[in-house]
Amino acid sequence: MPDLVPSGYLTIREALNRLGHELFGSDWTGEEHKARRGLISEDEWLRIKDLPPARGGGDALASGRSMKTLAAKPAPHSSDPSDPLYQKEYRARQRYVDARHRLLQRLEAGQLEAAISDPFTGNLHRASASLWRRHDADRMIESGRAPIPGSPNAGSLLVKRFAEANVDAKPMPRTKIQEAIEALRAKIATESLTRPQQEDFLRKTFPSYHLTERQFREIFQVVPVLPGRPKKSDKRV
Repeated sequence: MPDLVPSGYLTIREALNRLGHELFGSDWTGEEHKARRGLISEDEWLRIKDLPPARGGGDALASGRSMKTLAAKPAPHSSDPSDPLYQKEYRARQRYVDARHRLLQRLEAGQLEAAISDPFTGNLHRASASLWRRHDADRMIESGRAPIPGSPNAGSLLVKRFAEANVDAKPMPRTKIQEAIEALRAKIATESLTRPQQEDFLRKTFPSYHLTERQFREIFQVVPVLPGRPKKSDKRV
């Protein structure tokens, strides 16, 4: 029987779906969590496919059989990186990892609040920001479970309900990317912002457009986070 979700909270799966729609719009299917780990991109496959098999080990590649030989056996998922279905699953996994990373960023920055539900007592324990700095934080998100404070047991992770993004916003055209870069440069010239704060600033500055994860990375390559203590704006309200 699934755990009951208290009013005002979302399961990890629901939180990831909201962020996935925000990041990827209609490309997000909600089935990304089913994609396998360890898949490789088509570019990586083209780079390694003609290399001689490794010696030693017990896996199929080490014994001299190619991945294409593996693909000849019936399997619920394709094992051939050249198969379009394999690459579709690879892209789904990448979307999932990006959404998970964004959720961790927002939880660690305090932009979202999480709690751990104790199935034995029914109590909710607030998850501290330090929980998201642990080396296994991504695995906790993956499993939807985290250690209960003061207990040897684990409980279900929940995220305080937050508003869904406007997924109907138009994709930001390339002609607007330079404008976004200049707006962010002007902002951080007077006030230092973390990456999540920069993302929020850009969303608020361009509310009618949907910025993809790739576009954020493109902007941040040009506008890095400055070292040192954050500067406060000289503007007076």
